[in-house]
Amino acid sequence: MHRHLLLMLLLALLVLLTVTAVVITRVVILNRTTREHRAQIIENTAKLAATCIDGDKVEGWMKNGEDEEYEATAAALENILHNTPFLQFLYVYQIKEDGCHVVFDFDSVDAETGEFMEGDTLGRHFDFDESWEPLVPTLLSGGAVETVETVDTYGWLLTRYEPIFDSAGNCACYVGADLSMRGVRDYVTGYVIRIAVISGIFLIGCILLGMRLYIGARRADEMESLIEQQKRDKKLTREIIEAFAKVVDLKDAYTQGHSSRVAQYTEMLARELGYDDETVEKYYNIALMHDIGKVGVPDNVLNKPGKLTDEEFGLIKSHTSRGYEVLKSISIMPEIAIGAHAHHERPDGKGYPLGLKQEEIPRVAQIIAVADCFDAMYSNRPYRSRMNFEKAVSIIKEVSGTQLTPDVVDAFLRLVDKGEFRAPDDRGGGTMESIENIRSEQ
Repeated sequence: MHRHLLLMLLLALLVLLTVTAVVITRVVILNRTTREHRAQIIENTAKLAATCIDGDKVEGWMKNGEDEEYEATAAALENILHNTPFLQFLYVYQIKEDGCHVVFDFDSVDAETGEFMEGDTLGRHFDFDESWEPLVPTLLSGGAVETVETVDTYGWLLTRYEPIFDSAGNCACYVGADLSMRGVRDYVTGYVIRIAVISGIFLIGCILLGMRLYIGARRADEMESLIEQQKRDKKLTREIIEAFAKVVDLKDAYTQGHSSRVAQYTEMLARELGYDDETVEKYYNIALMHDIGKVGVPDNVLNKPGKLTDEEFGLIKSHTSRGYEVLKSISIMPEIAIGAHAHHERPDGKGYPLGLKQEEIPRVAQIIAVADCFDAMYSNRPYRSRMNFEKAVSIIKEVSGTQLTPDVVDAFLRLVDKGEFRAPDDRGGGTMESIENIRSEQ
């Protein structure tokens, strides 16, 4: 029986070595995918901030000081700063031969120390430091700059510079955005600690299991007790392995591609409804930004499967107002805030946030609502498969006139008859669960 115990311990050691290899691989993949995801966040954030600034106004602000439009632009940029996850600094500089000239620079809190850091004032000048030197020729020429990763006195940051041009095509200034990578290190550390704890529990469980098997084997004359002991041991082994597997298989519940699909569906519906190319493109862009307010909703609420509490649903619903506040000051496309604000309004007046009815709901929001409702049903989630296509279509029909605008639903049904909307890999099947579960995810 000593041999059996030794084999048990060797098996436990082999499992732990295998798990260690899996954890290392997982950490490497996690680092890479998180970097890629945050690099995309910082690129999108810098581009969004750039849309808030009129390049033709910059020189006037530098010469004459702040005005009402400057203050409105500053408010829009501060909204982006405070509502973008992990965003550490947001600033706008004119780049000249003699150094940097501040157009906008906002207060922030250091992600590493929690120390308050005061922003600079309009017109302040400072020389280029060493970290800028490789970038100066490109910045002076108004060229594009790739995302830069740095570790310095400001912490571990991803930095993106986005040029802003005036109507003559000259580079008026650059938006600079710094995204903190501190959360990556904290998450990896926490993940490794969890794995270590579970691994320790697993090893202790294997040792205890071996000891129980050893003791039980010595009592061969008590066969019935030994059989019961073996049953309990098997159950314990299964529970330990299942608990360990859940930790190893943790995945991000964020649904990829939702905004892109909703924008694509919105474009299809707008064309079917007869809108011109310019309007179709505008609606497509508005739809892409319809869920931007969700950046301010806690991840544990946003990614929660199943039914939400009233408080959690209130946080989810707040994404419409949050999105409107972020987008409303973008003067280059004032309608872009409409989709974020009104895509959950309903013809029967039971939507949110304003309870608009019928034609009170902006047209683009009526179209996005159909696209958003369909994608919420007909997309795979980490915790469920997409809904059966025919059932999803039947539900769209069912809520026409109450939740969704009838003529937009009619356009959707015409496209379905033409073979659109069904995924290429759809061979039938799909979940038939209650629509109430689907609605809670929108």
